[in-house]
Amino acid sequence: MTPVVFDDCFGWLHPAQGRHGVVLCNPFGYDALCTHRGWRALAQRLSAAGMPVLRFDYPGAGDSAGVEEDVGRIDAWIASIASAVRCLRERTGVECVSLCGLRLGATLAALAAQRIGDIDGLAMLSPVVLGKSYIRELRAHRQSWLSTPAGINAVPIPDSAAYVEAFGFGLHGDDIAQLAAVDLRNDTRAPARRVLIFESSDRARLAALAQHYIGHGVEVERQPFEEADRFLVEALYSIEPVHAFAAVTMWLAAGGSAERRVPPVVPVVPVPPTDRAAACEGNASRCEEPMLRLAREGANEYPVVFGNYFGIHCKPDVPRADAPAVLFVNTGASHHIGDGRIFVLFARLLAAQGIASLRMDLGGLGDSSPTAPHVDLDTIYADQSPIDAMAGADWLIAQGHARIVAFGVCGGAFVSLHACAQHPQIVGCYGVNLQKFIWDGIELTEATAGLAPSAVLRRSALSLEKWKRVLRGESSLMRVIRGLSTRLARSAGLRAAEWVRSCTGISLSNDDVHDLMRKLDDKGANVRLAYGEFDLGIEELKIQFGSGLRALRRYPGVRTMTLPRLDHALFTREAREAAITGANQWLFDSFVEVSAVRGRSSSMPREDAKGDRAAAAVSVPTPHGTCSDGVSS
Repeated sequence: MTPVVFDDCFGWLHPAQGRHGVVLCNPFGYDALCTHRGWRALAQRLSAAGMPVLRFDYPGAGDSAGVEEDVGRIDAWIASIASAVRCLRERTGVECVSLCGLRLGATLAALAAQRIGDIDGLAMLSPVVLGKSYIRELRAHRQSWLSTPAGINAVPIPDSAAYVEAFGFGLHGDDIAQLAAVDLRNDTRAPARRVLIFESSDRARLAALAQHYIGHGVEVERQPFEEADRFLVEALYSIEPVHAFAAVTMWLAAGGSAERRVPPVVPVVPVPPTDRAAACEGNASRCEEPMLRLAREGANEYPVVFGNYFGIHCKPDVPRADAPAVLFVNTGASHHIGDGRIFVLFARLLAAQGIASLRMDLGGLGDSSPTAPHVDLDTIYADQSPIDAMAGADWLIAQGHARIVAFGVCGGAFVSLHACAQHPQIVGCYGVNLQKFIWDGIELTEATAGLAPSAVLRRSALSLEKWKRVLRGESSLMRVIRGLSTRLARSAGLRAAEWVRSCTGISLSNDDVHDLMRKLDDKGANVRLAYGEFDLGIEELKIQFGSGLRALRRYPGVRTMTLPRLDHALFTREAREAAITGANQWLFDSFVEVSAVRGRSSSMPREDAKGDRAAAAVSVPTPHGTCSDGVSS
């Protein structure tokens, strides 16, 4: 597969030798994040069947230019599909093009196909027929999430607000009304010569849509989409719908011109990946050719392939010589844009301040090659993951960056922390909502019997409704008691082992966590661990270092803080802004200002600086969190 850029959109071309091409139209927001792995697999299936494929990010989404708050997103998304069709035709010479979309992407594909004309086939997987139903669905997802411990501290969004959001991705302003007015039965008549509809829900409306298309002379086929529920879930657990994708591939392969209804499967000549560092050697002009121009940030972005890894290098026009480069690694199994697109937003903010970055996919994840055959928590927390991250650091060093700092969320914080401990030129790490210091193959929630954080339990203890649920048998008080006992026993055992070791030098248990902290502290790394006040990671922090974190004070290079409104996955704008602002200020206070303003050596300071330069450089509010060698409870 080959990275492409067209009309400020970033995409991937999966080459083949056939004359019938396919454009894949992403679902919206969180659905696209969850299904990225499977969507790539579909592109590879279609390409292997002899059809060139283009998959891409809409304007203001993924790795494309712009932000979701830009006006006219719906029109821009539809227009980008037309641009993708042109791009595919120009780059491959295909004679006919089909579209394939998932959820809202299927709706956008139908609207675009109606405007474009001359579309051979339209494959629609769980399409949204009525836009207003989709808006209600997004609001329902948000409201359901607010009722969970993860969303306990989130700011509610009233239905009257010019903002609709679910799981970190939103629609704004007039786009809400425009989408709500969409009705495929009114807005499309014959979007393609053939239409395939995969149904997972809303079957009555889809049946009516099928009859509507048949009435306008379209060949329509309907199939059940029974795998949808296992596909449209969190990226870590999303399962490729192999039966549906096989059927889509067969259906699309049977299209094309009348003379070529069933084209032969043509073996694909693989395009070898290119290492941009090697490609640029002795060829500066190629190295400086922008793949994606970010005018408002004063930067260019380049897709890079190094070894088996993929990344996006965000390179400012005027780089700061005194600043380290920033390495972003995957959050769980999500690809390199991050939840709520946080890595893209942060990378471009850094570029506007002259700081380069690489947001990379670790081995087997996202757009790295080959994809891992199976991804689970053991994959995310494997010993190989920090090694992968260090390969990203090495690539940045090869571009001339002497110092690297790593940024990660949850599992990415774990990978960043361990890479920082092992790589001599990763001089700092900012980890958000770290759940585990050492992976022992046991989920944190299992270790505490699924128990909520202490802060949530204290709030629940004051809730009459919670006690009513206990009395009705809807919530188990004994489960809470058992979970608390497990939590307290782990903490007490670690404190006792620490006391014995300090008095006798005899180790009664593994000391892996403190070994990690000592390694970080010995190398002078500057580590900041940021948590939301209701995050479960705080419980692991207290178990390892005591309720007051006194045991952490022996490692002055490792600091912790709480940030306001910070949910675990950074699903809200407020959480992403707090995390970005906190990390940005840490970066300037700890690295840039130290070398540029105070004239100290480049080694990491032991105490936080108090300057506000970084806060002034960003357009989001400065977090008023607790920053100390302990976490406020």
